[in-house]
Amino acid sequence: MIAAIILAAGEAKRFGQAKQLVPLDGKPMLQQTIDRIAQSKVDAVVIVLGANADEIQKHVRGRAIVNPDYAKGMSTSLHAGLRALPAKTEAVIIALGDQPFVESKTITALVDEYRRSGAKIIVPTFNGQRGNPVLVDASLFPRLMQIGGDVGCRAIFGEVSVSELPVTDAGIAQDIDTMEDFECRTRHSS
Repeated sequence: MIAAIILAAGEAKRFGQAKQLVPLDGKPMLQQTIDRIAQSKVDAVVIVLGANADEIQKHVRGRAIVNPDYAKGMSTSLHAGLRALPAKTEAVIIALGDQPFVESKTITALVDEYRRSGAKIIVPTFNGQRGNPVLVDASLFPRLMQIGGDVGCRAIFGEVSVSELPVTDAGIAQDIDTMEDFECRTRHSS
């Protein structure tokens, strides 16, 4: 079983409001991310919320959990997501809720590459630039649970061989941190 964790617990301080709920093509931005992942070869999806969780849950569909420690950094959301995965999970796609432009075919390509190669970590690249989401084998979950602070799985990249998967999806390198990012990305994706 391949699962996905969508990290969407942040306060969006630089954005100025709950960016998870900003409308994008008629849906909340987070729902766009959820839908694209759900349309891939992923078997289960866990959405990790934190700030504004009650409000966000009213507007998005999917299995959401709340990380009460979200203010202590991204690692706490990663830990919460890992704890919520089904026991049979072989690998996980770790996605960011503020990357709604990642294509379903990219996520499917990560799953297919994992099945083909058995690599422990697979990172998509676009024009030579690494992006998200990242696929991590279950054998590394204990190490991910040791990460602390405001970092994600990239903290272990120096310890484990990372397999890069070139893709034609610019969305892997486009996260939305500010309203300016949102306006720029939506203007260029239209």
